Amino acid sequence: MKRILAFILVACMAFSLCACDFAKDVADSTLNIKAKAKTFEFDGISIELTTDFMRMDFISDEYDFIVGTETLTLMGIKVDSEDTALNDVSVKDYAESFRSLMTLSSNPTEITLIDDIPTMQYTASEDGEEQTIAVMFYKGNDCFYVLCFGASSDNFKEQYKDICKYAKTVKCE
Repeated sequence: MKRILAFILVACMAFSLCACDFAKDVADSTLNIKAKAKTFEFDGISIELTTDFMRMDFISDEYDFIVGTETLTLMGIKVDSEDTALNDVSVKDYAESFRSLMTLSSNPTEITLIDDIPTMQYTASEDGEEQTIAVMFYKGNDCFYVLCFGASSDNFKEQYKDICKYAKTVKCE
């Protein structure tokens, strides 16, 4: 009887050790799941980001939509061309006008085209942390969209490849 009981105890201990490794593997695989593509839709515009992004529209009244992760934030503005008489203006001309207004308060880069998307960058300091912001411009049927991708300046170069990838997925009505 003692031998049978000892055998059962040894078997239980062996199974419990296996279960610990199995539980650890399950936990590790759950924590290391890569983010999947997720399409965010706003008023007339959509962009494919990842499931890491969360809506944060409640943060600011200045932007029409805000989504972000721990390291990257996307803020968007819709500018109705009816309100601004910009119906015949190209998206590049609109970007140049926007840039000229920004030169009063910051030092934006020249407008460049990244896959035909007018883009500029500037650096801003908020709460003592320096942020680099890539501003990209799009034209819808009756409006312009200004998308601002911001990240800490220390982390911006690492994020820029993803920013460009996300920017290419934008679709406007």
